[in-house]
Amino acid sequence: MRVLIAHSFYRRPGGEDRYVEQQMELLGPKHEVALFSRRNDELSGGLSTAARMTWSTGSDRSDLRETIHRFQPDLIHLHNPYPALGPAAHLEAQRAGVPLVMTVHNCRLRCPNGYMFTEGKLCHRCEGGNYSNAVLHHCFSDGKQAATYAASLWTHRFVLHLDAKVTAYITPSQFMHDRMISWGFPGARVNVVRNFTDHHEATAEPGRYGIYLGRLSSEKGVDVLLEALALAGDPPFRICGDGPVMSSLKDLAAAKGLRNARFMGQLPADEVADQLHGSRFFVLPSLWDENAPLAALEAMAAGRPLLVTEGGGLPELVASGEGLICRRGDPRDLADKIRSLWDDDDLCVNAGTAALVRAAAEFTPAAHLRRLEDVYQKVTSSPPVEGMDNEV
Repeated sequence: MRVLIAHSFYRRPGGEDRYVEQQMELLGPKHEVALFSRRNDELSGGLSTAARMTWSTGSDRSDLRETIHRFQPDLIHLHNPYPALGPAAHLEAQRAGVPLVMTVHNCRLRCPNGYMFTEGKLCHRCEGGNYSNAVLHHCFSDGKQAATYAASLWTHRFVLHLDAKVTAYITPSQFMHDRMISWGFPGARVNVVRNFTDHHEATAEPGRYGIYLGRLSSEKGVDVLLEALALAGDPPFRICGDGPVMSSLKDLAAAKGLRNARFMGQLPADEVADQLHGSRFFVLPSLWDENAPLAALEAMAAGRPLLVTEGGGLPELVASGEGLICRRGDPRDLADKIRSLWDDDDLCVNAGTAALVRAAAEFTPAAHLRRLEDVYQKVTSSPPVEGMDNEV
């Protein structure tokens, strides 16, 4: 099968960018794979970026059209279209009569900032289509950026009808699948295909510190984690990652007198693996509805118990005893669960073993490839997609 992957790489690399690279490596031995990409860090901003994001002005559509003509893909698999690609993949796939598969990594189908989280809390204001809320409620640090995303998403949904141009959607969690159904997407077009991670020799033997791995931004709840660490007696803990609130988090850690919380910064993949294998448990204190973070799967494959908040796709990851769930935004409850994992070796070993078993069964490259191929086979053997008739 000939698969053309389309993706706009983020300014700050994260799990989605890593997945695209891993997906190409996974498909490569069995399929013909090509990448059509743009880089968001090359955009200059202003009206040119707004036009490119909204209508795919400039060379993006013509370049993709030429790539489709030259490569002759059986399908196009789109990941992040924003802002650099805009609607190019949707429009050119339709023009060429090529099935389009899209992985839903976040909530941007209905939310301009993609998180459904703003002003420190969950938000569903834009689901019905009133995207001006992105400007009114400061969903971006810059008002012009908020206006650009609001206008672009409104145009894509109500003028270009991009939702109807996707043959099949892939969601990495049951939570995101169910959310899309609640938005009015037909269930036959939404497929759960869980993410995957590389597997190395690992045991559930508890390590020497707790660990957080991910972006340092407000919706991730790392400030709540620091509050909890202080309440839990300052156990050894490592925070791996970077982001816009790094400085304020360091200030908070100092104000709380945390001497055992170490900020490790952004680490290369091999160092991330080393940090995970030396850890005792993995914490995801997210305030927003996480979808299916790759870091959590990496921790499970390393035999680390998970401590997650109650929202989004996170509870799915501990449904068979792979860890603990705490209340979202509650530092006291989080501190109690941290103490439980810190004090109880048997709890850590049992949960870590369950995580290893689950990861080996569900989150392997081979399992992911089979499910991906099932979706590809379905879209290439089905008639062209029809428009949605029950959109929210």
